[in-house]
Amino acid sequence: MQLVQAKKLSLDEDVSKLIGFQIRNPKFPGKVITLKMLMSHTSSLNDSHGYFTYDSINPSKSANWAECYNNYAPGEGYQYCNYNYNIIGGIIERASGERFDHYIKTHILDPLHVYAGYEVAALDSSRLATLYEYDPATKKYTAADDAYRQNRNIMDHYKMGISTPVFSPTGGMKISAAGLAKYMTMHMNYGEYKGTRIISRKSAKTMQRKVSDGDGGYGLAIETKHDLIPGKTMKGHTGSAYGLYSIMFWQPKEKFGIVAITNGMNLVVDDGYNEVTKTVVNILYDGFIK
Repeated sequence: MQLVQAKKLSLDEDVSKLIGFQIRNPKFPGKVITLKMLMSHTSSLNDSHGYFTYDSINPSKSANWAECYNNYAPGEGYQYCNYNYNIIGGIIERASGERFDHYIKTHILDPLHVYAGYEVAALDSSRLATLYEYDPATKKYTAADDAYRQNRNIMDHYKMGISTPVFSPTGGMKISAAGLAKYMTMHMNYGEYKGTRIISRKSAKTMQRKVSDGDGGYGLAIETKHDLIPGKTMKGHTGSAYGLYSIMFWQPKEKFGIVAITNGMNLVVDDGYNEVTKTVVNILYDGFIK
């Protein structure tokens, strides 16, 4: 959104031009896939061939690229797809001229005074909580060693706009609950945190505006929930990877928000929600807000 404001990008641009190779659903070759479609998960892309390299979707690199698309036209359906945001990471690099992790640090994290990042080697390892994956068959937790492992070969030979998925822009941020709460508060205040403006009020509202009915109402990286807390319409997002489960939701009018993160759990899904994180959110709401 910062790059859109600077007129270096447009939400309605063809992402093929932005990323440097053809991104077209072969079933609907005349339908342009836009940046807005990537951001709202309405692009018709899927994660069936993974999302840690652009090769699987690049027609010049993979014979199976067509399998990365669903059967509906771009803009006419919703499916959460990690590939969308890993592609956006490369687009940010090409539009800004900065490596993705550096861009996020310089233009978002540092202004918010948040200690976080995408490059593991640049972070203090003593501050990284071990993540644990639960095996319901054995009822045991195992340390998720891959959580903080980055491909050093790719990092040592990094190519802008090509190697970007090594950071997993779709969810590879290492951040604390307090840091995530600062970021959430910025969105809750429509782009501003304690006098520091990260994006314009117009951009913030655009992100929070529903584009599709997916996940209760999905905008641009922000979803709307009507049943997370009874009687409250909440904006935010969840996260899950390597045993970590997180939740970040706020109420725009009443100006309260809740962040919770766990580093391992026996996942139980109830009515589309992670049972533990939903329960925690409601306990915190009842105890501190209500």
